[in-house]
Amino acid sequence: MTVGTKEYYVENFKHTLMTNSVANESTSLSAIFKHHEEEISNAPNLDGKDKELYKRNLQKAFDQTKDEVFGRIEEE
Repeated sequence: MTVGTKEYYVENFKHTLMTNSVANESTSLSAIFKHHEEEISNAPNLDGKDKELYKRNLQKAFDQTKDEVFGRIEEE
């Protein structure tokens, strides 16, 4: 799986949730989001355009994971 894709971040969020079920200390999805956001911002090998793409993919993955885990309110 390619780093920076939405699928990469979705799998990372889901892995964190699964690890939380057996770990002594859990990590929130928001904390993982912030960690990845900082990694992207501080990545010296990415230009501004790539950073924005990675951040968009991260946000989409975060939203998708929350919707899958907690549900989404259906619009009428």
